[in-house]
Amino acid sequence: MPIKELQTAVEIKDPIYGYVGLTQLEKSILDTKQSQRLRRISSPACTHLVYPGAEITAMGRLPGILRITHMFFENLSADTDEIQLARLVSMMLTLAQGPWANVMEEYLLVRGMSRRKLAELIVAKSQISDIVKDSGFSLSTVKDSIERGVLVKGSHVDLVTAPINPQLIDSLNRDSYFAGVEYARLEYPRLFAQTRIVKDRVAVERGSLFTLESYLSAGVNMFEAIYYHKAVRAGELMLMRILDEAGSQLMRFPDKEIETFLGYDDLTFRDAILSTGSDASEEMTWANHLFRDYDKRYLIKMASDRAISDEQFLGKLATPDGLYEIEREIAQEAGIDPRNVYVDYPDRVSVSYHPGKYSMEDLMLFERGSRGYEFWPVTEMSLLARSLGRTLKPVRVYTTRGYRAKVKKAGDRLLESVDGVGAQLDSGERS
Repeated sequence: MPIKELQTAVEIKDPIYGYVGLTQLEKSILDTKQSQRLRRISSPACTHLVYPGAEITAMGRLPGILRITHMFFENLSADTDEIQLARLVSMMLTLAQGPWANVMEEYLLVRGMSRRKLAELIVAKSQISDIVKDSGFSLSTVKDSIERGVLVKGSHVDLVTAPINPQLIDSLNRDSYFAGVEYARLEYPRLFAQTRIVKDRVAVERGSLFTLESYLSAGVNMFEAIYYHKAVRAGELMLMRILDEAGSQLMRFPDKEIETFLGYDDLTFRDAILSTGSDASEEMTWANHLFRDYDKRYLIKMASDRAISDEQFLGKLATPDGLYEIEREIAQEAGIDPRNVYVDYPDRVSVSYHPGKYSMEDLMLFERGSRGYEFWPVTEMSLLARSLGRTLKPVRVYTTRGYRAKVKKAGDRLLESVDGVGAQLDSGERS
């Protein structure tokens, strides 16, 4: 299906999709200093530590996100105004990234500020608010579309939670290309062409199940190869620890002054941390030490890991207090400072993608027969889709160099106590 034309004000050459047109509204937003700071925000924060070619900025992602969002909504039979609104929402969600991108998103969410809320603040209280007002879209319409999704054919399509997700599709294509891995060769045009809004729900034609599964499989493979790579996560955990210790001294919280927040980027954080003087607080001094290790790629090391299926333990990990309690327990047994223990698990916000991030429960397969539309839950038709919701999670324990032996012993003991040790096979049974 050819892309419905919006009036283009400028074209940007994208290495994945070729020339991507921006409307006058999008160009006006892009020209602001709040948008230009995206050039200085790595997204995700630490992929380049493992794949040097994957030094992708939030600005570098923006044209692709706009194009894929456009294609997705056009295939849902959205009109040009709805497509422009969807592109605007995707742009606001991209602008809502702070320094260290995915790491900052988790830090803010723990403190009650989701990326969705941040995008709404940008629309309501920043310089960009005046640009949106002049565009013909009401602020309430844009904010509602960020909060609930863009209304198409009577159904709200939420760009944050949609299981067929334009931002994820662009990320898989882009990260695979720049990292040099081959897992994400997606036939997304075919997937979009077979996706419809049918009876107020997003559904995929049943004959395209294999295409849908290739998209899901690409996400899983990229999770293992890139987004949950142990060294990528080591860097991101170090940045998260810096924010936990000194975040309030590095920046003002977004709800206090959104324009100030939109002035922060990776370089302002770097300057603030490395310029710490002798009169700095203990937290900033410690942040300076940790960031210097990070900057030299002197990363924390994984000491222990285990696949965990215990839902109570995983639920405890998912809360800040529970996570800290587990880290402190390991540190006490190892006899070291808790700040030197880091516990990681896959389904946290700072992991750019993890299996199950987008729920498959509401995604349907459809066919149109002689009696009208027939529907099947995708989790009933696809073992792969069903497996994405499994509770088995690879939990890891990291520590600073010099403590690996102690932390491995304490971490192994704790993780094994959760799910228990499996049966041992003797040499005769193995043969």
